[in-house]
Amino acid sequence: MTNIVSLRRQGAASCDPAIPGLIDLFATRRRGQHDAFWLKENAELLQILAALGLEADLEPLRHRAKGLMQEVRFFPQYYRMYLSLALDLRDLGLTEAPVAELADFVVTQDLPSIELSDTHRGEAELLLRRAGLDRHDAGLEARLARFGANAAAFCLPNRRAAYDLTHIVFHAADYGRRTIARDPARRLSLMHVGLVAWLEGNLDLLAEVALALHLSGEEVPALWSQAVVRAADQVDFVAGARGISLDDDYHQYLVLNWARGVLGQSAFPHSVPAQARVIRQPRAAVSALHELSLVLLDMGEARHPDWSRMRWRIWAKLSEPARQCLEQVEGMAEFEGFFAGFSRAGRIGGALK
Repeated sequence: MTNIVSLRRQGAASCDPAIPGLIDLFATRRRGQHDAFWLKENAELLQILAALGLEADLEPLRHRAKGLMQEVRFFPQYYRMYLSLALDLRDLGLTEAPVAELADFVVTQDLPSIELSDTHRGEAELLLRRAGLDRHDAGLEARLARFGANAAAFCLPNRRAAYDLTHIVFHAADYGRRTIARDPARRLSLMHVGLVAWLEGNLDLLAEVALALHLSGEEVPALWSQAVVRAADQVDFVAGARGISLDDDYHQYLVLNWARGVLGQSAFPHSVPAQARVIRQPRAAVSALHELSLVLLDMGEARHPDWSRMRWRIWAKLSEPARQCLEQVEGMAEFEGFFAGFSRAGRIGGALK
């Protein structure tokens, strides 16, 4: 799947005034440092800052960086997050991050062998390669490529499979540091996932699809890129006392801004208030995907995979917002094949265009 054809070096952007506030928010205000979600959130933030080539003041993380080796010895099950954190700290300028020591520990303990997921194995391989330890597994690469090429499987909502697909592309492209060969089957899979995300109103997933298409050398539909850029602007930072739920929109906020950055706009354009702890973004009021699913389910054996034959039967049963959502994508070349699979009335999926 990777089939590397060239290398691309991303230029570093000037330090955005929002970045220090983000570093402080994630490093000191949202989670306690012994919370596994602290690792996850900070690793994701630094991963995106490094991928965009942004400069960052890492002083709030300096002390934590020095203790990463001690931590991973006690929590080896989180080795991917620790190694990712160290690599991105190093790439962002914190040279004391213990990258070599962490990588040696991961290899010596054979920690990737605990993974059941090929997606996680692929991430571990990428992280070790970035640390200077290339453990290429041709069999793993072939399995990931087969998974990504099975476009028919992505016509139905499957959150785990959808995010696995986008992350397989992120890993293959090393988050934009490598250029990967284009693959029509993989592109169709991503388009199917994007259609699911669009109809569901899932901007987190739509942003990941836009990123995966861009990183694999494909054009992002203007409808989707515009929606992602607009959504990145709609954010509220909320103060909250300790104990407030942090089950919020932080991940969507991060990936929307990453996508905004790679699509030619400024990432993270909004300053972060000093007391903020929670990140909120608007949610879709209507899910066209849900409405369409219920209509098809009620049709039973009367379903048909041909959208042109089914449209008039479905249309009257949908709300006006759902119709508008469908109207914006039904003209896409991939939609008829997508609907054939989504209808579950015949062969799932469409042929490559």
